[in-house]
Amino acid sequence: MGLLANPVIAAPGTPDQDVTSVPVSSTVQWLDWWPVPVGLAALLVFLWLPDRRLQNPRLRQWSYAPAAGLFFFVAILLGGLLGQQVALSLLGLTPEQMESIDMRSMFLLMLGNYVGQGVVLLLVPGLAFRRAVAANPGRPPMTWWRSGAVGLGSLVLFWPLVLGGALLTGLVVSLVTGQPLPEIAHGTLEQLQSQERFGGWMIAVIALIVLAAPMWEEAVYRGLLQESIRRHPLLASSSPWVAVLLTSIVFTLVHASVVDVRGLAGLFILSLGFGWVFLRTGRLLAGIVMHSAFNVFNLLLVL
Repeated sequence: MGLLANPVIAAPGTPDQDVTSVPVSSTVQWLDWWPVPVGLAALLVFLWLPDRRLQNPRLRQWSYAPAAGLFFFVAILLGGLLGQQVALSLLGLTPEQMESIDMRSMFLLMLGNYVGQGVVLLLVPGLAFRRAVAANPGRPPMTWWRSGAVGLGSLVLFWPLVLGGALLTGLVVSLVTGQPLPEIAHGTLEQLQSQERFGGWMIAVIALIVLAAPMWEEAVYRGLLQESIRRHPLLASSSPWVAVLLTSIVFTLVHASVVDVRGLAGLFILSLGFGWVFLRTGRLLAGIVMHSAFNVFNLLLVL
């Protein structure tokens, strides 16, 4: 296993953060570089796709104004922090103790974060329960099953791009600093990996990572933030890729405190894929399926 073999970005840790694990070694074997050529091939395939430029995306009608959407996005982040703080108080923990908590405490902290976010998320008009209505009747949202299939196919396409981007970023960081990067870059994943038995609380944490995290993050970042940016008057005439790019920058920066530089590079590329697949299908389900499958695969690599 080389400098960077399999960056793991399994969402979220505590609070609302993706988990990153990066195995390293003192020598880099040529086989460890497979993500670079495969990633280049995947990039060529992506550039060949008719929908790559999102010139005719499947847009949805929304009940909230762009400015209100941006306000709700900030409120959701604050709600998550408040929910986590309440869970910390109930558990009698301090923020400094969060790096060495058991599975029960980890689950309750994550749950508190999601409950805090969810309360605000449900207040966003038409985001949670409204049926998807096409802004352009000639480009309605894809069917549910087709959206799910596109999500899985998009993960196959973006997976080598994520690995290749993280690999090259890790190489640059190591060359600049002269220091090997840590084997595991997130305490949450270390705790999951160090468990002696597969207990009930660990299963509960994994369920949140696989099910709750993709639904929450795709609704908040793609359904709310990305769509608010895309529909903002200052960017209304711009390419949808501008909104995807800006949302991915925010998505990456939110995780900067717990994910190392390699993981951030991969996370940014992955977020571009989430934003693209949402606009390509017109359904959040595609990004949720893509996100969930990504987390499942990463967990299988390290557990």
